[in-house]
Amino acid sequence: MLAEIVLTSPNKEVTQLVEKVRTDFNIQITIIETSFEAAVGLVKGILSQEPDKIRVIASGGATLELLRKELTQQQLVSIHPREYDIVLAFDKAKRYGDEIALFLAGSEDLPVIEKISNVLGLKVDVYVYNNWQELEVQVENAVQNGCKVVLGVGDKISALVSKRGLQYISVSAGENTIRNAIQLAQDMIKSRLREDVIAKHINAISAYAHEGIIMVNEEKIVTVFNPVASKLFGLQETDVVGKSLYELSYCQCMFEIFEGFEKRLGFVHQVLNGTVFVNKIPIINHNIPKGVLVTVREIRNQEEIRSKKEITTKGLFAKYSFKDIIHINPKMSSVIAKAKKYATTDCTVLIRGESGTGKELLAQSIHNENSIRRKGPFVAVNCASMDDNLYKSELFGYTEGSFTGASKGGKPGLFELANGGTLFLDEIGKMKMEQQGNLLRVLQEKEVRRIGSDRVIPVDVRVITASNEDLESLIRRRLFREDLYFRLNVLKLILPPLRERREDIPSQVAFFVRKFAEKYSKPIANLPAYVLKKISNMDWPGNSRQLEHFLERCVVLADNEKDAANIVFELLEEEFLDTGVSDNNNNKTADGQISVCISTLAEMNSEIVRRMRAKAKLSNSELALKLGISRPTLSKMLNYK
Repeated sequence: MLAEIVLTSPNKEVTQLVEKVRTDFNIQITIIETSFEAAVGLVKGILSQEPDKIRVIASGGATLELLRKELTQQQLVSIHPREYDIVLAFDKAKRYGDEIALFLAGSEDLPVIEKISNVLGLKVDVYVYNNWQELEVQVENAVQNGCKVVLGVGDKISALVSKRGLQYISVSAGENTIRNAIQLAQDMIKSRLREDVIAKHINAISAYAHEGIIMVNEEKIVTVFNPVASKLFGLQETDVVGKSLYELSYCQCMFEIFEGFEKRLGFVHQVLNGTVFVNKIPIINHNIPKGVLVTVREIRNQEEIRSKKEITTKGLFAKYSFKDIIHINPKMSSVIAKAKKYATTDCTVLIRGESGTGKELLAQSIHNENSIRRKGPFVAVNCASMDDNLYKSELFGYTEGSFTGASKGGKPGLFELANGGTLFLDEIGKMKMEQQGNLLRVLQEKEVRRIGSDRVIPVDVRVITASNEDLESLIRRRLFREDLYFRLNVLKLILPPLRERREDIPSQVAFFVRKFAEKYSKPIANLPAYVLKKISNMDWPGNSRQLEHFLERCVVLADNEKDAANIVFELLEEEFLDTGVSDNNNNKTADGQISVCISTLAEMNSEIVRRMRAKAKLSNSELALKLGISRPTLSKMLNYK
């Protein structure tokens, strides 16, 4: 048998229920009818037999907590009595008196107990314990407090309580509770088995791959290290798989590759036994990092190394693909679907959109989607920054001695550098009329001639352009050539601004917060829902770029997650006071006024005090005094989530 559920039962009643339902499950179930330290010892003994067997432990109460402490790497399922089971036990207890004591393991849900006792009109004294010694002390406390009826779980508690002359009522998990726990344990085992099969497939594929393959999981544990990687890094697979990257930090050439979580493609790296091309790809599921995949390929040709290094050092490569575009908005999905179809062609593409909407990100994605172009360079240039006197030499290059100050040996232009790949011309609307004429000729003839040369050089370049301006208006004002416009506007994409896809903002916030929290080593995983709601309500005229820079500033200033929420509210005031832009639900407020989003009363109160503190720049003591409330009350309002 490949797998097994080990279930600890506190009494015969639970054991009988497990025996009754076990035939409905096609899996081995081992029952241990005991609790506390004795159960832990028996579970350890079972786990020591066939250690490679996949096991899930089902337990409850204090026994479950002890197992969690002792077996930190083991998968556990809680068997916890449901509300219905507790109601039945309380109903029985009422027959024996009103002074009821409930013995509760530290892991169980106290609010649920309080809610049920209030509904039934019972006075229940709760005695919390975490082990057998604490339980004995709590039984003595119950006797001294005059309790006559005791509710608890398990035969061991029953025996202890009965010795003290108290009436004992068992609170046991019902049949449905046990059935659900076993089902959950079985699902966890099936998931583990699927993961093992996938891991075996990956290992089988990687074993015969011509490239080195390394995979680490979300805990930075190496899960795959194939023979090619073993050869290149000079490490044995058995010494690497199952180890954390920190344990392998002595292998500096491998450790350096995994620094940071960003995607990196095609960079040159020196390893122990050669020089390699490296592709590093984060594995992300529902915006949650799940690990990193790295492939390495040995470079034997020195010319290939020189060429690749030149592309890398000059930044002539595209880092992003369509997977990196964070969105759920249907408009954005439609744009991406269209862009993927465009990517299979060599036609010119014109991307329209406001500043900060991700035009270059989309251009890089189109480049990397094209199976041929992605092997070549991606050259990006901002047309607004082109010098009037030097633009020809920048675009087309020059020969040695063609003008004063020309470099020895000459210099290739941007079209030559992009040969075989993509040339991205950003802010095309800023290009001067003379420059536009030169560009049009290259697009038509697909050839360039360096300044000072009579030799024509054919170029194979896919051109993508972008603009945040009204090009049609520029044409009417004779600032942009109509023939160039039609040449560039073969395929068109229009990116919606962030305010038209507010549902994408929470996902982008989560991504940027995690990115900068890792960069600056801050313990901030995400922001509370009410903060995300506030951020989503702002118009963000600078779109995703403005949002990214804003969140970086917040993370730099914050010390922890709770602190980050306060800082976001303070900086939102500054951000939109400076720009004169408010959230989409309100006009700009006058001095002495505060606008809040309509929400629950508690959320609005919390937002009011946060914004008052930010606007008036008061300390907590001064703010509490101004509001006429105590400091503890103010703290609760500020920290409300």
